[in-house]
Amino acid sequence: MPPSHVLIVSSLGTERTNKMPYSMQNLFGGKLDKLCEIERGIAAISKSRIVGKQNPLDYTVVKFGDVASDDSKGDGDGDTIAIQPGDVLDGEIGPNAAANVLLQAMAYQPYARNATLCTTGSLPSDAELSMDTEAWNDKFLCLSGPELLRVEAGRGAGDDDEGVLDSKFEQLRQYVKQWSMNYEGDRKGTGLTTPVLVRKSRRPPSEFDGVIARSGVQILFQTTNTGDRYKSATEERKDESDRSAVGGTGAKKPASANKVKPIMIKARKEGGVEVLVEKTTNGDIRIRARRCNIDSKTTVKEMSEEVIVRSLKKAVESWVKARDVTGF
Repeated sequence: MPPSHVLIVSSLGTERTNKMPYSMQNLFGGKLDKLCEIERGIAAISKSRIVGKQNPLDYTVVKFGDVASDDSKGDGDGDTIAIQPGDVLDGEIGPNAAANVLLQAMAYQPYARNATLCTTGSLPSDAELSMDTEAWNDKFLCLSGPELLRVEAGRGAGDDDEGVLDSKFEQLRQYVKQWSMNYEGDRKGTGLTTPVLVRKSRRPPSEFDGVIARSGVQILFQTTNTGDRYKSATEERKDESDRSAVGGTGAKKPASANKVKPIMIKARKEGGVEVLVEKTTNGDIRIRARRCNIDSKTTVKEMSEEVIVRSLKKAVESWVKARDVTGF
C-alpha cells in the first residue's frame, strides 16, 4: 500500500526571508527559499489528488530552528515546548523535544495532518512523564483551524459536582453572543469591509480536545460577487443568441424551452472566524478563535480576520478584568 502521509522537516524562517536573521541565512544560495518551494510543492501535490481516482496523501511540515546539543536548557520543572501554526517562532529546539514532536505529528495528532507547524523549546528526560496524552493534544490543538487567538479566562465557578454546569462559563458564553451581534446586519463601526453572516457554532465538546463544555459563534465571510457577475463579450453574445432563438421572433415557445433544468452550483467557501467559549477537563475557562469555512480554494482574508480577532481580544480582556475587580 502506498504511503498516505508525508512528513517534511524544514527550517524556521522559510516564510520570513525578508526579516532578520533569516534574511542573512538566505543571502547566499537562497537556502530558505528552496526549502519553501519544497513545502509548497508537497502541499500542492496533496491538494491536487483526485478523490476516487488517486489515493489520498496527507502532509505535515514541521519547522525547526537550530537543534541544541541537548535538552538541558529547559527550566527543569517540565517542558518548554512551544508549537504554533505557520512560521512564527524563533529559537532552538532540543533533540529530545524534536524527536517527540515528530513522533506526535506522524503517529498521534490528527490536527497535524495537512498543516504546517513550527516548534521550539526543550523536553528534559525527567519531564517526559509530565507530557501525557492530554498535554500533547493541547499542544497540537492550535493547528485546528488553525487557531488565531487563545485567551485564558481563569478557573470555572464549579457550581456542580461534575463541573459541566458553570455560571462563569454561561456568563462568558452570553457575553460573546452579545459581542457577535455587532457584526449582524449593518457592519458600520466594526471596521469590516467584507460582508458577513453570524451563525451559531455547532462544534461539540471533545474529550480529545480536553473540552467538556463548548459554545460559540461563527462569523462567516460572504462573497462580494466582484468578478463573479462579470461576463466576457463572447459570453454576452451567446446569451443574447440563446434568448433570440427561444423567443426573439415572437413565435410561441416550444414546450421543451420551458423545461430548463436549474444548474445547482455549490456555494463557495469564503472563510470565517469561529469563536469558541470552552471549559476544559481541568476546570479552566478559555476563549479560542479559529479559522473556519475554508477549503483548498479559499482565499484567506487575513485583514478581516485580524479586525475580528483584535476586537474579540479587547472585549474578552475587558470582561476578565471587570470580573476580577467586581468578583462576579
